[in-house]
Amino acid sequence: MTAQILSSELSSLIQESKRKYPDLRTAAEKSLNDLKTLPNTSESQLAAALEVQLKVLQALPSLLQNYGSGLKGKLLISAYQICFLLHGSKIAVVSNTAAASLQQLLAFTFEKFSAEDGISPSDQPSEAVSIQDGSVPVLSAASDAFYLMNDVCLLTEGMEPKVLQGASLASAFGLELVETVLVAHIDIITKHVEQIQILRVRLMPLIIKILSEKASFNITVRAVRLLRLLIRNVFPLMTAEVEMAMSLISHLLDPNTSVLWKRALCLELLKDICEDSALLRSIYAQYDEQEGSNCLIGNHLAAMVRLAAEKPAVIGLGQQSSRAEPQQSHSTEQIAIDLGGFSGAVGTSASEPNLDKSGISVHWSTVRVPCIDQVDKAEPPALPITYLYSLVLTCVTSIFDGLAKFLLPYTVPMDIKAKRKQKPVANRQRQSRSTADGGGETSGNTDDTKPPVQPSQHERSLSTNPLTLKDHELYGEIRTSALIVEHCWPALLATSSTFFDAALDSDYYHALVRSFQKFTQIAGLLGLATPRDAFLTTLAKHALPPATILSAKTPVLEASNDRETDDEGQDGGGRDSSTSLEDSSELQRYHNPSLAPVTTRNLLCLRALLNLGIALGPLLQVSWTIILETLYQVDVALFSSEWQYVKGRWQIPQRLEDRTSSAAGELNTELGAVETAVSRLYECTSDLSDYAFLQVLGCLRLLVYRVSGLLSHVTDRSGATTSECPTPEVATPRHHRFSSTSGHSMNGPQSTKVSMLLLDRFGQMAHSNVARFSLSQPSESGFSIIVSLFIDHLSAPAVAADIRIIAARKLNGLISHLMILADPQSQQQEDVINRCLHALSATMSPLWKASSTASELNCGLEIHVLELETLASILEQRGEALRSGWDTVFTVVVSIFENTGGPVIGDTTRSLGFAAFNPRSPRLVRSSFASLQLICSDFLRTLPDRCFVNLLNSLYYFCSQDQDLNISLTSMTLFRDVSDFLLHQEINMQRAVIEGEANQCTTEAKLTDLVASSNGSPSRSVLWIYLLLHLRYLATDSRLEVRHSALHTLFGILDSCSDRLQAESWVVCFRLILFGLLTALEAPCVHPDGSNGMNNSGWIETSVLTVSRVSNTFAHSFRAFSGHVAVAEVWNQLLASYKILLQAQSLTLSRAIFSSLTDMFHEIEIAPGARAIPLESAWAIWKDESPSRYDLPSGADNHDSLTAYLWYMQRLHGLLQGGFDADQTETVLRNLKTCVTKSTPVIFGSDVDEMTMVEKLVLENMGLIPTSSPEVLLRLVEEVGSLVTLAFGNNEGSTQKGKTFVALSKAAMDTLADLVKQHSIKAGPATARLLALSLHSFKEPIQLKYQWKTEGKGIPTWKKATSTALSVLDAESLRRYEGSTQDMQSMWMAIVEVNDGIAAADTDGCDTRADIGNDQAFDIESFSHLQSTIIPILGLPTIPDQIRRKYVESLFQHSIIHEPHPDDLARPDQELLDGLWSQHVGRVQDLPPKRRSKMAYVLLDQLFDLVEVHDGSNERVKLAQAAAPYLILRAGLVLKAYACDHPLRGKMPQPLSQKKEMHYVLRRLVELESEPRAFPETMGVQSKNKKHLFLLFGLVTKALKVAWRDEEMGARLREMLEAVGADFGI
Repeated sequence: MTAQILSSELSSLIQESKRKYPDLRTAAEKSLNDLKTLPNTSESQLAAALEVQLKVLQALPSLLQNYGSGLKGKLLISAYQICFLLHGSKIAVVSNTAAASLQQLLAFTFEKFSAEDGISPSDQPSEAVSIQDGSVPVLSAASDAFYLMNDVCLLTEGMEPKVLQGASLASAFGLELVETVLVAHIDIITKHVEQIQILRVRLMPLIIKILSEKASFNITVRAVRLLRLLIRNVFPLMTAEVEMAMSLISHLLDPNTSVLWKRALCLELLKDICEDSALLRSIYAQYDEQEGSNCLIGNHLAAMVRLAAEKPAVIGLGQQSSRAEPQQSHSTEQIAIDLGGFSGAVGTSASEPNLDKSGISVHWSTVRVPCIDQVDKAEPPALPITYLYSLVLTCVTSIFDGLAKFLLPYTVPMDIKAKRKQKPVANRQRQSRSTADGGGETSGNTDDTKPPVQPSQHERSLSTNPLTLKDHELYGEIRTSALIVEHCWPALLATSSTFFDAALDSDYYHALVRSFQKFTQIAGLLGLATPRDAFLTTLAKHALPPATILSAKTPVLEASNDRETDDEGQDGGGRDSSTSLEDSSELQRYHNPSLAPVTTRNLLCLRALLNLGIALGPLLQVSWTIILETLYQVDVALFSSEWQYVKGRWQIPQRLEDRTSSAAGELNTELGAVETAVSRLYECTSDLSDYAFLQVLGCLRLLVYRVSGLLSHVTDRSGATTSECPTPEVATPRHHRFSSTSGHSMNGPQSTKVSMLLLDRFGQMAHSNVARFSLSQPSESGFSIIVSLFIDHLSAPAVAADIRIIAARKLNGLISHLMILADPQSQQQEDVINRCLHALSATMSPLWKASSTASELNCGLEIHVLELETLASILEQRGEALRSGWDTVFTVVVSIFENTGGPVIGDTTRSLGFAAFNPRSPRLVRSSFASLQLICSDFLRTLPDRCFVNLLNSLYYFCSQDQDLNISLTSMTLFRDVSDFLLHQEINMQRAVIEGEANQCTTEAKLTDLVASSNGSPSRSVLWIYLLLHLRYLATDSRLEVRHSALHTLFGILDSCSDRLQAESWVVCFRLILFGLLTALEAPCVHPDGSNGMNNSGWIETSVLTVSRVSNTFAHSFRAFSGHVAVAEVWNQLLASYKILLQAQSLTLSRAIFSSLTDMFHEIEIAPGARAIPLESAWAIWKDESPSRYDLPSGADNHDSLTAYLWYMQRLHGLLQGGFDADQTETVLRNLKTCVTKSTPVIFGSDVDEMTMVEKLVLENMGLIPTSSPEVLLRLVEEVGSLVTLAFGNNEGSTQKGKTFVALSKAAMDTLADLVKQHSIKAGPATARLLALSLHSFKEPIQLKYQWKTEGKGIPTWKKATSTALSVLDAESLRRYEGSTQDMQSMWMAIVEVNDGIAAADTDGCDTRADIGNDQAFDIESFSHLQSTIIPILGLPTIPDQIRRKYVESLFQHSIIHEPHPDDLARPDQELLDGLWSQHVGRVQDLPPKRRSKMAYVLLDQLFDLVEVHDGSNERVKLAQAAAPYLILRAGLVLKAYACDHPLRGKMPQPLSQKKEMHYVLRRLVELESEPRAFPETMGVQSKNKKHLFLLFGLVTKALKVAWRDEEMGARLREMLEAVGADFGI
């Protein structure tokens, strides 16, 4: 049944595997045939036999467990025989179970062997085992193990066993059993020589035999596995056999010797050996180190070299490494290569066709299970064609990694951890670089000429050379590792170079670079210069694009060639491993963008190269050139591909961002890693010794100079560098095949960018070594080299502007950082600070000398600005630490000025020794001023006294520069700060010293001599006066703002120290400073440009400010020096200067001078030494320099100037003890009057309601004039009176804008009235004239009543004049007035004129009719008051009749209400009443009455009153006689007008006003009792008091004739006739 089932299953399997699995089908068919050949045994028999066999095998574990101790010897052999017998069964289950049982038995046997291993053979029964050299006593278990192991090996080899008779064993299973035993019990086996004998005699020959023959795959795999196991564990015990096997392995690597899978097995074995670094070292030490022995490792490596280059097309060997890709698809990296300019993918050689899968990759170049682990497969697996190469690559990287992993821990100094926690210790001796101490290069090619050992103050601990650890327990292995590196590096380099140019995926390539870097590092740390530089050169080669390498013959390529041609005895450290580029003629294609792409793999190699520079920095010496020039050329290639270097990072070109975002991103990321490595590289140079640092510095310096085209600065430099320190000798390559890297074919912008980047990195390295520069001398630390390089670049006009600027930035950053780190408490650090300042100053002198074009000047300007900003930063950070470097600071500060050869302020500045300096640019001014401002604000206390002169001069330069006004003004305030500091420092000094020094400073020349003769350190007091002198010159600057700022600063300083200066000091200040200042202002103010001073308002304004502050200073300091002998001289000189300035005829200046002098008078008046002041000069100024005399331009306002002038007069009058004489009074009055008349109108306001200040002051000054002399009094009254009439005389009553003098006129009336009242009390010969003059002044405004239109808000001018005139007139005073007849007549004529003015009024000029009534009432009242005053006196005989006639004539004229007919009034040639009798035609038009009819009736009443009889006195008679004719004329005009006009009216009534007037006149005529003597005697007239009626009788009768229709008027006329008749007796 079982056979049937099995047959069915096999048949089904045959059908299913017919097509797809032919091998399986064949095996199934064979099994089916075997099944058919079996004897026809019943199923039950078969089952029974199988069950018995299985039970036998199943009983074995129980037997071993329960009776293991007794199972030995023959019993054990019987058990083995049973298992071997059953293992040969054709039933699989039995065979397999037997195999397991065999393995179990072997394990049991060797476990017993191990258990009894600790028992000595003498303690238990033992037996002897025969070996090659004799016999060995062993215990029973060892004996069993020996015999069984020996028989297993014999059975495996196919030979007859010794004890296992009849046993058979397949070779594969036998090898498996042996491997199982060796794996589990190798330790116990290696302890027993009998077991080693088996391995050496039986097993190793078997393995060699299998490998030599064409054994099957599974047997070969088992053999290789056993060989691997033996090599790992027991090869020292059988060196000959292992040597033979390893040589065979090397032979089998030949492609003509073995098939692919066998070669793969061999390489897998070698890979395992290479991955076990200890095993590798052991093998190398056992064979390669021994003389005459076969070099196993060397042979293997040589075989790998051949194998790596066996099929270039398979591994994608090309000009550079590319990414392994299937078929022809392009990775992002390849796209980046193409876009970078390299046309075509790199992956195959020209002789090989493109394959489906080119290159080595973890995806197709590896197998899931290595061949050596595929023990169960009978047939070899299908292997990738590149699998062998991946194994070779792994072997190489494993060797690199293993050596590095073992050696690197021994290179770390013992105290490194402690030093990481502490700062570098200064003045530490540099570690020895000799071979004996481990620091030197210990290549087989040693050189006895080592560089001299120099002490260093800044150095990290050098990495320990492991070869120096001779007392170490592993020194032998260390030495072996070093020998591997020394002797195997060429093969390793060759193999690695092949793979560097092959197509590898990222994993393999990164692993290769990483391990390559490690090997290079350990070569360097072991002092092996030759392999180190060779590996560095290889990395450098692959860090560059291939086109660059081929076209330029770069130094990194030449270095490797040079090494091959150098003598064997030449020291690797002394050879030029970094030979520079060839001549520029070989650079035809170099830097061509289409031929010089940069890939991520280039950058990966570059990064490894940089990391090696970091790790091996102290040991590289001139080999630094390899790293630095490689980095430079990569930068060139990047710039050629339009990459941009911005803020320390590379940025992808804009044109590539969208097309290759992935590839560009990958490249950009790698570039960032490179930049990080570059930064770390330069930062790590700070840990180098001074000697090592000079080496790298020299290499980088030469590269920078060549690229910038300034190599002549190095090769042709004679003497000192441009810096203050000479350049030390640094190592340079011995192969002087310098190429002109600056002469390559890059375009201008790209060349500039590369040079800028080089300078940037040079500056980065310098910046990282700031601490070194602060601890070592410049020649030892390289500081002078760095400074000279930067200065050479920033000052070279041939260099691009951007390069010069970045050189300046880097130098400035270095200096600033070094200054910050300097310790101000250390003398050495003070030298550092001075060194930095000198370096900064050294950049200035060459900066402008060679600049000619505009671009060069602009570049120089930018650099200069950077230097100045650096100085400001230095001062801000370390200004307090400066001690001896201030002279350099000021040199840098004033370096912005260029000497033009002209004076600063006229020729006067030559006495100060100043040269005129013009700033080169406003930017320079601002930048430099920041430092100066910082000095004045923060560092005056630390500034040496000798530097204050420089400080003052620097401030002067900045104030006088005309590029930036704000800085000029700000600089001025700094003078104040310096002054305060100088005075504060001198608070406690003796004033006698000040006075003594002040006495010496009488002139500018003496002051400058005193400053110069003080040995560079004048006293603070002399410096203070020197400071004032600077301000004095600045006060005459051409700019108004600067002048004023200087003045404010100057006088602010004087004000602040006024309490500290004594008399002599004040005299010096006035003579040397203030009077010099006034003198300097005379020319520009009085005669600027040949014209008068009014054309230069700026200088006038300055003079105003100067005068004000000088006067104020004089006033406040007067008490201090009022007792000095020179006070009068100072006063007169001051006023003399003022008088000259007044000649400028400037109103503003005049106002300032007079105002200042007025204030001075106030201080002088209360000072104890006021009498020492001569006032003649003060009077002369007032007399001769009145502002009223100035010729004013249109629109000028002299009001303020005149006000100050008049105030000055008041103060001067107070100081004049004796008052004014007649001449002075006349001058005063004349000037005062001129001030009023010449004063300009008030701009904002009016003088109608209120007087101007000038007018007020004029009246006040007039009131101060003493009136004890009649002449003075009359002159004063005359001038005051002229002020009363001034308004009316100028304007003629018209309204206009400008001056009106109305308020002045009113005020002058009061003043005049006061004068008259004051002096009318005392009778005197001048009183009449006094009153006449006054009344003449009053009459004009009174008479211009309504004609004068300009009136203010108060009482009208005419009313004011009327009231004032009446106030000075009283009867008693009039009687006392005395004077000549003419004066008396003049007085009464004035009174009559005033009376006339009161009575008169031109009402046509009155704008408002309503005012007429009020004004009429006022005039009536005033008239009545005046009549009561003058009537009693007017009739006196002393008063001429002409006056009385004039008086009554005025009454007559102004009493007329209606205009009379012209013919009714007498002509000049007629008598007064002749016109009444003339004949003319009447008028019918209405005659309007006078507006002031009430005043007319009052005047008419006054006429009647004058004619009316009174007391009969002569005075009244004279008045009646004077008034009678005019009364008759007045009444006759009314009667005649009625008689002539009424008939013509017909029935028209008489106008009411005329009728009223006629009734009033007729009534008063009837009622009048006239003075009898008022009328001449007439014949026939008997009436005494009615004579006036007789004179009017004819007119009355005429009027009565025409009044027949006017009953009322007729009745009045008849009544008058009746009165006439009654009085005359009719």
